[in-house]
Amino acid sequence: MSDFTVKMHRNAVGFASIFFFIIEKEVPGMNLCGEFTHSIDAKNRLFIPAKYREMLGEKVMIVRDHKNKCLLIYSIEEWEKYAEALFSAIPPSKSRDIKRFIYRNSLETGYDSQGRVMLTAALCEHAELSKGTAMIVGCGNLAEIWNEENYNAKVDSEAPEEYDDLFDKYGV
Repeated sequence: MSDFTVKMHRNAVGFASIFFFIIEKEVPGMNLCGEFTHSIDAKNRLFIPAKYREMLGEKVMIVRDHKNKCLLIYSIEEWEKYAEALFSAIPPSKSRDIKRFIYRNSLETGYDSQGRVMLTAALCEHAELSKGTAMIVGCGNLAEIWNEENYNAKVDSEAPEEYDDLFDKYGV
């Protein structure tokens, strides 16, 4: 099965019709899943798993999670969708403040030849990352980067029965 589709289009020009073909790459729905443990080196470089890199694309947006001490990795396309929804919901009087809060310690980046991203000191400080190990966790359309200890504490504090109640409530 190919990752590309060919679509035929017809364009009328005067009395003649012109047919042309467009080759489009099929992009499946984002489905980042699983947990990976990788080390962070002295230069704050972190390896991103190959299957994540393939789904996220050549460039990613890495932002602070404002609810948890972790980082969020978005594909550029997913980030643009999220940012558009977020900024359209915020009153104009607060828009610049929120943009400053989000973008001042965000990072749009690509990968080096070994599949790593280089995190800024501010991002590492927010997520309490230092030399050592980090957890990279898939969350559907984005991934999270956690300090391993913080991630384990978060998972240990979760109550599965709360999720059962939500699943029941929403018929999942």
